Amino acid sequence: MANLPVPVPRTATVAEVETGAYANSFRDALNFLLNVPAAFVTQNATQSLANSTWTALSFDQSVFDSYGSHSNSTNNSRFTAQVAGWHIVFGCASYAGNANGNRGCAVAKNGARVQGGSGFVPTITVGNSPTTPSPPVIVFLAAGDYVEIQGYQTSGGALATNAAADLDSSMTAMWVHT
Repeated sequence: MANLPVPVPRTATVAEVETGAYANSFRDALNFLLNVPAAFVTQNATQSLANSTWTALSFDQSVFDSYGSHSNSTNNSRFTAQVAGWHIVFGCASYAGNANGNRGCAVAKNGARVQGGSGFVPTITVGNSPTTPSPPVIVFLAAGDYVEIQGYQTSGGALATNAAADLDSSMTAMWVHT
């Protein structure tokens, strides 16, 4: 039941007879609300991030994707809205251990960082793999708009993301309201 339209409330009239179409409008509304557009995607392969540069993270595994909003191979940094509305978006960037600089993570809409959607952590000692979360943000997306999780690091050189099973970078996006 993927790609259902957002239901439009119907107004009944006086002495209206319940028809199949009338009953189906309730069915369609419930089906949409039980299967809203949502995705949870993760990164299984490391990605090199340049120093002091916001970089969209690539996600090569869809753990869950109810509407086909993410591709593991084409534009795999993106959750593309199939249904217009407000979406809650958050994620995390996980980095290889390095004792220099800071690590950041941000939500971006159509390539531009979203206000209030960035998080930073300070220097972490070698041997630790810091994971930087982005704060959850609610973003309006028209059908075709996309969101990404961007990583940022200031180690002084390129730094890889961490793709360990329990420390991988990830993104979650879900439709919440029209």
